[in-house]
Amino acid sequence: MTSTYLEAPTGRPVAVHLHRDHDPAVADIPGIDLGPAEVTGPVADTVAGWLDAGVRKVALPGVVDLTVAGPAESADAVRRLVLVRELTSYAIEVDWSLRLPGGDDELWRVYSHLRPPKRVETAGDGAEDPAAVASAWRAAFYFDKCTYRRGPGFVQVRDRRAGQLNLLTIDDPAYLAVLAQLLDGAEVTAVDLDIARDFGEEGLVTKVGDRLVWLPHRLRRWPLPSMVV
Repeated sequence: MTSTYLEAPTGRPVAVHLHRDHDPAVADIPGIDLGPAEVTGPVADTVAGWLDAGVRKVALPGVVDLTVAGPAESADAVRRLVLVRELTSYAIEVDWSLRLPGGDDELWRVYSHLRPPKRVETAGDGAEDPAAVASAWRAAFYFDKCTYRRGPGFVQVRDRRAGQLNLLTIDDPAYLAVLAQLLDGAEVTAVDLDIARDFGEEGLVTKVGDRLVWLPHRLRRWPLPSMVV
């Protein structure tokens, strides 16, 4: 399988390891391990290509660190978070680790629509037990927890992270433009902050260092019959 390259704005590639199946019982069968890859370009397009190539599991080494402050580190963390979001969107399993800022034991719930990380770290003292967070995340995860879908001239967000459905329809062209900016992450100074704050109040955007990024993943297919959803 030919490797491609996913490059953060800093110029540093993001390394991953690809697998054709997520079941550890078949991991040693020839052809299941597709080897390392480094990817660049639009993340969603890259992940779509992996899906077409038969990839069903991706290992992301290192930690997606949301506590970073520097521009280069923030860009790298956002790229990794976007990768996890897009892998979740395409129902590809991902092995990853997450470091959260301390001070808010419930912060992990903002990200609970993403594939559960294997390991969660929290910065600072007095934070909730990271192992308990990871366990709760795994127990509460399901695929359509916070998703969006596109229609003609609008985007609809379906958010159940709080335990009930919050249905939001975005049709203002200015809001749609900011959403498009934030899909792959953007510097705070590059977007309309009033609109970004509105998204942030709904939990649809998170800030990592000097960058903002859109959190809901795109709904690629209905996980249940449409009358149930």
